[in-house]
Amino acid sequence: MTGKITYLDGLRGIAAINVMIMHFFVALAPAMVYGDKYPSHFGSLDHIFSTTPLGLIGAGNFSVCIFFVLSGYVLTRKFFQTKENSIVISSAARRYLRLFVPVFAAVMFSYLLASTGLYRYYIETMTFAAGSNYRDYWTFTPGILDAVRQAAWNSFFVGGAIPYNPVLWTMSIEFYGSMLVFTMALLFGSLRNRWTFYLAAVLALINFYYLAFIIGMVFADIFSSKKSIFKTDNRIVLFIILISGLFLGSYPVSPLAENSVYGFLNNGFFRDPKMTYHIIGAGMVMYVLLNSIDLQKVFSSRVPVFLGKISYSLYLVHFPVISTFSCALFLLLYPVFSYVQAVLISFVLSLLLIIPLSYLFYKYIDVAGVKLSKEFYSRLSRPLIPTVQDT
Repeated sequence: MTGKITYLDGLRGIAAINVMIMHFFVALAPAMVYGDKYPSHFGSLDHIFSTTPLGLIGAGNFSVCIFFVLSGYVLTRKFFQTKENSIVISSAARRYLRLFVPVFAAVMFSYLLASTGLYRYYIETMTFAAGSNYRDYWTFTPGILDAVRQAAWNSFFVGGAIPYNPVLWTMSIEFYGSMLVFTMALLFGSLRNRWTFYLAAVLALINFYYLAFIIGMVFADIFSSKKSIFKTDNRIVLFIILISGLFLGSYPVSPLAENSVYGFLNNGFFRDPKMTYHIIGAGMVMYVLLNSIDLQKVFSSRVPVFLGKISYSLYLVHFPVISTFSCALFLLLYPVFSYVQAVLISFVLSLLLIIPLSYLFYKYIDVAGVKLSKEFYSRLSRPLIPTVQDT
């Protein structure tokens, strides 16, 4: 097993679409995500989405956890197959540049939108959507030097809210999580008692997103072995794990309603139940996918794989598009159609822009970032001793 695994790309693609749906809800139907915290626009559907497993449609935080588990797996898989340290060293050296190039382009794109005042449509939409968890976004004064600093430094090394794109809060976690599994693989990946260190890492990180990277790395170790007690083709067992994982992944980000179906999970054991349950759920889904031939075929089909190819680009560009084009379109439609109709039409037409734009971003920015990171490492690792011809 070498090279890309198509069904993992497919999973990543579906997860990216799910994040996009969540942010569309955040802008135009916030009660779908945050429940009674915000006024309802879709009647009882708002309550159902925010308090039941139906909320998997738009479960953005769960999808982010899937990204993190996938990263832990993909970044260390080749190492566990070969036990060659050079693979990890190469990946670690290239990681920042590979992530940075698309992030820089996305921040510059957002800077241009902010400089031309197009984010005013999002701010105006808040008066109709009755606020959202991101209502204070796009109120900053754009500056080119600040944009460069946010893209090159804050996004990866500081973290937190990034004014030019709210999705960039994940970049520091992605970068540090990548370095974490690279380090774990190098230090402990070849030891017979490495499972002790894995367990220690799980216990230490149980309340942090970095747990997802450790889970992915552990799977990479397990599934690189020809024989493992963790491998199974029992469809009943896999179905139960899948349903359980999806249930945990649907744990609401809104406050739990009284007598909620998730009530028994709110036991006070985890500092942030939403985060930890989403990570565990993502791990369970990943485990099933790695074992299930049937599910692998589903995620290896054309549409999920295409979405997986453009997933990083889609993740980076969708929120600025929603905050400008989608909100402007909604404001144009709302006087003519009902609120629900205006939202649905805006969503469909926005897809017709976001998907092609993501593909172009992938083709001309993301691919260039991958190529540049490889060239950088090639130059970095080139022998410094001069050859006979050089002397």
